[in-house]
Order: sequence, then structure tokens, then C-alpha cells
Amino acid sequence: MTASTASTATTASTATRLVISTAAVLVVVSAGTAVLARRVVGEGRALVLGALGGQTLVEVAVLVAGVASVVLVVGVAWRLTRRSGFWPQIVVRSTASLLAVAIGLGLCAFAWLAALGSVRYVDVGSVDGRTVTVAEYRSLAGLGATLGHRDGWFYTPDPASPGPAIGHDDGAGDPRAEFGHYRLEVTSDLVTVRFGDDGQNVLTAPRP
Repeated sequence: MTASTASTATTASTATRLVISTAAVLVVVSAGTAVLARRVVGEGRALVLGALGGQTLVEVAVLVAGVASVVLVVGVAWRLTRRSGFWPQIVVRSTASLLAVAIGLGLCAFAWLAALGSVRYVDVGSVDGRTVTVAEYRSLAGLGATLGHRDGWFYTPDPASPGPAIGHDDGAGDPRAEFGHYRLEVTSDLVTVRFGDDGQNVLTAPRP
């Protein structure tokens, strides 16, 4: 083996280890995020990272963990059999490939189901040191919103502000028209958020 060939093999081996390690970390972090987010949802709150949170964050974390699992399965199979004979390579790598395909198909079905509904969190201002946040819901049933507050990575809906249905009853409301243009109004005892193209949608909650 020449020095150039040895250097290329070493580089390829290092790159493979890096890919496998990264995939393993993504699987652990994403799975942990999904479990934590699901547990928080059960407590009536939502774990929020940026605009993602609640069940939508769980779904995104599951998808990331699934894709990383595919890379991990294939990468480990290839690495473990790199010095094996022909038949062990065929058996192990074929099995890993079939498993990766099965995971991929499962992820496609999961992504399709997840796309049927989503939630997005938007910070609209601050009142008395608390971040006022609106949760925008989209589903086949239509659009909706709730008013609450964000404390760090956690969103808590205000029980006194369940939020009305938005748009048409048949679910044909346009999110671009119904959401956005948030205006926060604060009085001595009430927090009000108006939104939508014409400010036609209103959420209110008692001022804490």
C-alpha cells in the first residue's frame, strides 16, 4: 500500500467515524427532545424552540431522529464489514439497507400525517416582565389560536383564553390572512392581542 493510498484510507475512515458519531448524537438528542416535549405536553404546557413547540416539535424531533437512524444503521453496517469477506458484507449490508428503507418508508408516512396539523408560536410583546405568546394552530379542521406566555423554553396557555376558531368552519381559512400583524394592547386588568389582515381576530386574557 502506497503512502497516498494509506492516507486516503485513513481520511475515509475518519470521515466515516465522524458521520456515525454525528448521527448517533442526533439520534440521542432528537429522541430526548421528543420525549421531553411529549412529557411537557402532558402537563398542559409546551416545550418551545424558536417557533416550533408542542406536538409539532415532537414530530420534527422524531423525523430528525429517524433520518439520523438511517445514516447510523447504514454507516455502522458498512464500517463493521469493511474487512469482512464477500458474503458477510452482502448479508449485513443488505439487511442494513432493507432496514433503512423500512425506516424511510415509515418516516414518509409519519411526515404525511404530521403535515395534517401543526402549531407555531409567535412572541408578540412583553407585559409585566412576561413574554406574551400566541400559539397558531393549523389542521384539517381549520385554524385556531390561543394566548399564553413563554417562560424560557416553555409555553403555558392562559386557561381564561381558549381562543376562538378562526376562518371558515370548513377549514378553508387562509393562514396568511388570518395570522400575522399582531398588535398587543394592555389595560389595567386585561391583555388583548389583535391579529389578521384587518385585526378581525382577537384574543384576550386577564392581566396577571
